[in-house]
Amino acid sequence: MANGPFEMELNTPGTEAHDRPPSLQLPSLSPWKQCGGDLWQGFSRWQLWWLLGMNDIRQRYRRSRLGQFWITISMGIFVISVGPIYSSLFTIDLPRFLPHFTTSLVVWAFIASMLNDSCLIFVHSEAYLRQERIPKTVFILQLIVRNLFILAHNAILIPVVWVIFGIPVTPTVLLVVPGLILVVTNCFLAAIFLSIVCTRFRDLPQIVNNIVQVAFFTSPILWQRTALPEHLQFVVDYNPFAGHLGIVAGPLLGEVPTVGQYVMVLGSTLVLALLALPFFARFRARVVYWL
Repeated sequence: MANGPFEMELNTPGTEAHDRPPSLQLPSLSPWKQCGGDLWQGFSRWQLWWLLGMNDIRQRYRRSRLGQFWITISMGIFVISVGPIYSSLFTIDLPRFLPHFTTSLVVWAFIASMLNDSCLIFVHSEAYLRQERIPKTVFILQLIVRNLFILAHNAILIPVVWVIFGIPVTPTVLLVVPGLILVVTNCFLAAIFLSIVCTRFRDLPQIVNNIVQVAFFTSPILWQRTALPEHLQFVVDYNPFAGHLGIVAGPLLGEVPTVGQYVMVLGSTLVLALLALPFFARFRARVVYWL
């Protein structure tokens, strides 16, 4: 016997879930659809991530007389200070070493900053994530805007080096465009993965920072590939960081990247996509609970 009208209503035939009012039905999207929606909404809200990225730069150099040009000055001081030392250390002529060092360092600064900063991007955006429903992709694109702006300032040093050392500008420099697109794509995919996993495990940013530091010394930045004995040149040939440097820095020096470098970078793109996108689809909704 029913104990009340509510129990009678629930036990009445024809009141299954599909017969209840639409307002009581709570359809849920699959994680892949939510992931795709986050990516689409993130890219479509370009005004937001553009303003956030530019605001990061303004806040960093607020009330400074030279403003963002301190980025270029700091990089220039480092090149002038360290370049001649390593040129003498490896007995390489300065006119041959300094253009290589400057160009490689400018590209590396972008890659290293993207990897290190992506570890804590959601942690630093906690205030936004807890108050507004903003696509997670917006904050990753904010990071890319900020670092591309810094890259543009550091890149001012490259034509200066061209003029000083008389490096001719050839059509090879056009290969910088597809190379930079590949590098930015891989940094975006890496940032998707690192931003989530480092939000969950707060010790990982230190591990990533150490890996990036080791990669700096094992990549041809402070030295050139020809400085290694032949039996050790595999350190460059199978180094994905060296491949990313080669497809951007090489054309700036008039060198055509090798097929092996493009294969390595495209392979990295595939691996990062297979790792980052499923991870993003599976765990993106949990980021707020891990903050």
